[in-house]
Order: sequence, then C-alpha cells, then structure tokens
Amino acid sequence: MTDRYFLFEIVERQPHLTIAQHLEPDGTLWGTSRNWIVRRQPGAREFQRMAKFPFCSPRDYFGWSRPTARAMRADKCNVFVNSASNVLAIRGGRAYALRDGAFTLLKEIQGDCVLHRGICEDEQGWTYFGEYFMNPERTAVRIWRVNPAMDQIEIAHEFAPGSIRHVHGIYRDPYDPQALWAAVGDFKGECYLIQTRDRFQTVKTFGDGSQIWRAVSLFFTKNHVCWLTDSNLEQNYACRMDRKTGKLETSQELDCSSWYGCTLKEGLTVAFTTVERGPAIKRNESSVLISRDAFHWEEVFTFKKDFWRPVQVFKYGVISCPSGEMSLHDFWISGEGLVGLDGCSLRVGIGENA
Repeated sequence: MTDRYFLFEIVERQPHLTIAQHLEPDGTLWGTSRNWIVRRQPGAREFQRMAKFPFCSPRDYFGWSRPTARAMRADKCNVFVNSASNVLAIRGGRAYALRDGAFTLLKEIQGDCVLHRGICEDEQGWTYFGEYFMNPERTAVRIWRVNPAMDQIEIAHEFAPGSIRHVHGIYRDPYDPQALWAAVGDFKGECYLIQTRDRFQTVKTFGDGSQIWRAVSLFFTKNHVCWLTDSNLEQNYACRMDRKTGKLETSQELDCSSWYGCTLKEGLTVAFTTVERGPAIKRNESSVLISRDAFHWEEVFTFKKDFWRPVQVFKYGVISCPSGEMSLHDFWISGEGLVGLDGCSLRVGIGENA
C-alpha cells in the first residue's frame, strides 16, 4: 500500500475523557471520566457530569493513577443509550439503569462489563449484550436483553457449559433489520458467528470453531458479513462471508489482532489493530485501518505501544470507538496502553485524497 487514499487528522483532544462510550443521533456524546458518567451536548464545549458509578472495591481505591487504574481495570465499563433515550450502564459485574442521576440495579452478571460497541438494540427497542469474562471453568454464558424502558432484564439466550468462553459482541444487521448477530470465542471449537431473526428463539451458527472465525467487531455489506480476526495465536486476516452461500474469503494478512471498529454514515469502515501477547502479534503499534468495502484495508495512522510491562497486568495497546453512528467529521476514538492515547479520547476527521 504505497499510495494513501485516506486522510486522518486529530481535531480535538479530551485528556480527561477516559472512554468515549456512545454517540446519539443528535450528536450528544456520552462517555466516562474515571468512574464518572459524563455527557456533552451539541454545541457545548465542556462535558457535564451526569452520575458517579456506585463504589466498586477494590478497584476504586486504585483509580488515582493510570498505571494503577490499568492494573486494577478501574476504568472498564459501558454506557449505552437506547432510542428512547434511556441509559444502560455496566460496571463491576452489575448492569444498571441510569435515570435522573440515580442508578437502579438491573442484574448482576458474569464479568466486569462487555466489550465496546458490543451492545445493540433490536427493532422492538430491546437492548442486547452478552457476557464477557475469562471463564476458565467454561460455565454457561448468557446473552441478556433489557426492555425499552430499561426496567426489566431477562435471558435472551444461554450457551451451554463447555461450548464457548464468552461473547464478544451483539450486532444488528442494517441490511436485515430482524437479524442480530453474535460473535463468540476464543479457542479451538469456540469461535463462531451466531445469527438470529426471531430474538434468539432460534439461532443459526456459522463457522468451524477455528481462529479464522474469531471476531470481535462485525461489519455488514449488502452481500457479506465482514470481520478482522482477533487471534493472538494464529495469523490474522481480513475476512468476509457470503450471505447467501456462507462461503468464507480472506484478503490481506494483518500483523496484529483486531478488536474494534465501525462503519460510518458515509459508508467507509474504520477498524483498529491491538497490541497484545502471542505469536500472531508481530508489531508494537496499533493501527487505524480504513476500507470502502470492509474487506480491503489501508493503514492511515499508528499509535506506538507504551513502555508499561508486563502487558497482561498493565493492559494491551487498544483503540476503541463509541457505539452509535459516527461520520467522517465527527469520529471519536479512545485508547489505553498507547503513546498519546492512554486513558483519553480524540475526535478525528477522516477524508479522502483527491
């Protein structure tokens, strides 16, 4: 890739916005600053504190510095706003509804929180998320759904003990509004894509459980479901599956695994690589990748992994982006474990070379 077709420009730095969490259709940005939920409305310059998460021991004793916060996972949480403007917040293994600055506990779940952009809303306004935790005993793993009012929660689907490690994300298909997709992993015999068109009453499974089907983020086109593999064990690839035939194709090789990404309003897809540990991690930088078809990718920017080691304690080099639909000129990223992008967020502009 010698000629660059895309431009990537940092427009705004927010050093105290630990994670950009969710962008509403009107441009309202929700995020977290340490253990505070914050919000910035369109036209505002500053973020407003909305609520402080309930105290979580022992991690909240260690959030005063980035190294200790990283080691204790003090900043790991989720904030999702549904189409009825109701807020779901997850932290410390508890799912809450947030109303008027007060938290109502909905359910205790397995795992601290879920992966970024792994929460979605169906046609009826119900919100779905899947449990993400280390699960060494391979216990049952659940997909939860919350009603539009955010005052009821129930199990939508349960994976049998021994079948998977955890859920990477739940995604709504823009080309088939009834369809939801789940990406699950992590090791041999555990990596699949799961589709439902009836709210998980029935499911269809794609893949053979191998690392080529190990995905975190899914990207959709009219004819394909696409992903970048999330393997620290085997060579990573850009992949796509034909919707009609189920045929799997791969394009370019990647030098690291990939966790997060999204498709913008204008149709371009942005994804990021992750610096973790393992034989498939061949580079000490996290890359920003852009694609017109979610299958052929161009690198436009990189962030170098910082010096804090070991990475299993002080975190991998990760770039994430908020849920919600973003655009070329209003695109947010957050990061951890990277030089210039650790516990902070950036608004960037993306353009195309003439």
